[in-house]
Amino acid sequence: MDKTSLVKAFFHDNPDTLMLLSGGVDSAVLSYLASEASPETVEAITLRTEFVKDEEISMARRVAEMLSIKHHIIDTAMISDPMIKANDRDRCYRCRKSMHAAAMRFALEHGLRTIVDGVQGNEIDTDRPGVRAAGEDGIRHPLAEAGLTKTEIRRLAREARLPNRERPAAPCLATRFPLSTPLSVAWARKIEEGEKYLAAQGFENCRIRFFPPGLASVEVEEKDISRAFEKRAAIVQGLMEKGFYVVSLDMEGLKRGKMERFREVQADDPD
Repeated sequence: MDKTSLVKAFFHDNPDTLMLLSGGVDSAVLSYLASEASPETVEAITLRTEFVKDEEISMARRVAEMLSIKHHIIDTAMISDPMIKANDRDRCYRCRKSMHAAAMRFALEHGLRTIVDGVQGNEIDTDRPGVRAAGEDGIRHPLAEAGLTKTEIRRLAREARLPNRERPAAPCLATRFPLSTPLSVAWARKIEEGEKYLAAQGFENCRIRFFPPGLASVEVEEKDISRAFEKRAAIVQGLMEKGFYVVSLDMEGLKRGKMERFREVQADDPD
């Protein structure tokens, strides 16, 4: 049995399943395979927090509509948890635990027996807080269990012509804050608007890292750094209009997990 057949078999064997559907390609492919295997019994839930971009919610809705999957959008207030707001070392873990709890409440109320997410084969053996939380909470990973990798998932998304098949990864806005800098909904919205502006300038895969009291550190792909420097006047003006006071360009370029480096800074800080 090939990998996609394994995923379909999972949904055939586990009817009444609730999928965690984000705006990303992994959960979209999971939904696509579920819709082919068990279209009448599988449902999807998208958890809308203060640190999820509006475009991610819209994309999840588009995917569900395309696949004719029953879809629910549930608001979850992460900022109300002081441990998450503090943005400490366990923020991501605590956030995922909170999201899982909301999904489990929904599943219990609607008679859905299994909860699954879009974790794929490249992620399962890494030290990811979300994966650790899922293991504790009984969340299944059909893509990873079948051995599907990111490359294979992109190929499936293209074959299915899913609307997010070419979209870059879009982690939540909480990842834009340095470790131990309290999360702010107001600044998260400014970051969202700033990244939307950068995308309109031709930098679709970008990040704005926020440093108090109002610095925007712009990350674009390494190949785009020289082009960003050429457009620096427009970038500075545009981001200052969004509410940032100082704008800088990160010369290293876009790197996943960059804010995690501040763990090392705290560990080595003599004070």
